[in-house]
Amino acid sequence: MPLTNQQYNAIIRQYDLIRIKNKHIHDDRLEDVRTKAPEYDELDKKISELSVEVSKQILTPGITEEKKKEIKKELDENLRDIENAKKEILIRLYNDPHYLDPIYTCSKCKDTGYVDNITEYSMKSQCDCFKKKAIDLIYGDSNLKNITINENFNTFDLSLYPDTPSDELSGVSPREYMRNLVEETKSFVRNFDKKHGNFLFYGQAGVGKTFLSNCIAKELLDTGHSVIYFTSFQLFELLSIGAPADKWNLHQQYEALLDSDLLILDDCGTEVSNTFTVSRLFQLLNERALLRKSTIISTNLSIREFRDVYSERIFSRITSSYTLLKLTGSDIRIRRKINRTL
Repeated sequence: MPLTNQQYNAIIRQYDLIRIKNKHIHDDRLEDVRTKAPEYDELDKKISELSVEVSKQILTPGITEEKKKEIKKELDENLRDIENAKKEILIRLYNDPHYLDPIYTCSKCKDTGYVDNITEYSMKSQCDCFKKKAIDLIYGDSNLKNITINENFNTFDLSLYPDTPSDELSGVSPREYMRNLVEETKSFVRNFDKKHGNFLFYGQAGVGKTFLSNCIAKELLDTGHSVIYFTSFQLFELLSIGAPADKWNLHQQYEALLDSDLLILDDCGTEVSNTFTVSRLFQLLNERALLRKSTIISTNLSIREFRDVYSERIFSRITSSYTLLKLTGSDIRIRRKINRTL
């Protein structure tokens, strides 16, 4: 989903407010320095006076180029001495020679949202901080954040899973099995910034695949990561758009899918797909893997059915770089409703 003009302006306004806030902080710092060390202000005035004086000397009629170089060299030396004196004052007062350096929330783009980078589409590229703001704005107002209020690790109820040993799980109960599985996903969250990982959750409907995905999303959203949630139907509908006239919008949409820290693709196998969309899906998963961006896929299909529905390339990509986790047990949505009526 590309940014609307209103959304774009809202992000630019955020940067305006950030710059205003940081300027106020810088102005307060400068005023504090001037109050505590009036000589600092005198040094600034000295710089202006030197610059004016040197300009006059250089513009003197008949002055030689060699003389100009001597004057500029002397100016550079004087300016360097003044800057050192200013730093000594800052060190004495704040133990920080960079105390009055410009303040930026994002040093990469200097709080503009853009960095120099010539591409096919523009002379500048969106900074990572802009991309995160865009993702948060576009998808943050979706129901994902609202859903995770109720669907998170704190509300994941293991008692909804049977506690009796299961032959399917080699004698382990579904409850114990799910307890171990939840711990594995919590470990994924704890190491999210250190270790790249992906999940394929599979199992019959209602066993908690989407709930568990939302648990992970909640933890990552709370730690400032960007998360995009798509049902497979929504994703394939987006991937099916490909007219040349939509090139710029498609570029923005695809960038968002690539840039999100976590992409959740829910209910895979329920969509209507074709060779083109399956090919685009492989491209998306492959590029996210190369960028070391994590993806969670959930499906009601068995592993064999999943392989049959999608291409061999996708199946190979997933089996080689995803952790396959089968969720098992009875339909927890039904059990939850029953518990509420008791």
